[in-house]
Amino acid sequence: MRAYPTSAVLLDSVARYLRADGATVSSSAFNTRVSVNILELVARELRQQDVAVADEHERLVDLLGEGDLDALRDLLCARIADGTIASNDPEMLEHLRLTILDRVAIDQPRYSAYRRARETQDMKKF
Repeated sequence: MRAYPTSAVLLDSVARYLRADGATVSSSAFNTRVSVNILELVARELRQQDVAVADEHERLVDLLGEGDLDALRDLLCARIADGTIASNDPEMLEHLRLTILDRVAIDQPRYSAYRRARETQDMKKF
């Protein structure tokens, strides 16, 4: 289950706003900025989502074995809940960290904590 609106829902919201208020003199700068932010978020999602999902799936296969992404996500949650995978398991924690970084790269790439975390990750590659 997704905890955030789909691209289609976001685009529909912007379209409704622009259709109803965007062309009027009374439209607010705030609503315009929100609309621009939504369009930028959807563009990032379209550019980055496929790679992020493929990377997440690959990590889950390495951690849990073969399966589709949703089933592996559910299995990971179940194994954490029943203690099969410890809450401090280094592989699981690294998987979650990278998955979160990929999601934040789409949602909030200017978030300062994300930028610091990504810089730290990039430094580990050298």
